[in-house]
Amino acid sequence: MGFLPEPLHPAVIHFPIALSLVALLLDLVSRHRRAHSLAPAGGVLMALAALGGIAATLTGQAAEEEAVVPRAAKALLERHEELGEIAMWVLIAAALVRLALAWRGAFRGVLAWAYLALAIGAAALVGYQGYLGGELVFRHGVGTAPVQRQPPSGGES
Repeated sequence: MGFLPEPLHPAVIHFPIALSLVALLLDLVSRHRRAHSLAPAGGVLMALAALGGIAATLTGQAAEEEAVVPRAAKALLERHEELGEIAMWVLIAAALVRLALAWRGAFRGVLAWAYLALAIGAAALVGYQGYLGGELVFRHGVGTAPVQRQPPSGGES
């Protein structure tokens, strides 16, 4: 891939985590009348978080094909993969709702609070997803050089 880091998944995953949290923070702060000008930035960042979620899911699927996964981590990896896809769709939904509210000029009242609840759920899910990924790497060594050099145990990789 040349100039891109290898593996790509660890480099990409931080974007949806950080962007969804900052988007949520900006949208919460922009509810105050003095900070209303921050609202457009929240929408843009949530859209970028959704794009980052798509990239994280795609690079995660590619990384899984090459990773040596210890038997003890297989169930955790499956959970991480399933929740990753759910997180991607929740981020996409949050971004679409946020952009629709902005486009209609309706980022006020009950609809805005409903969106904020969705955004809180999306950010929490992405954060938990990051925790699971950290468990895979730091507890089980998935994707690290020492584990990658080990031969597969019991005929399974």
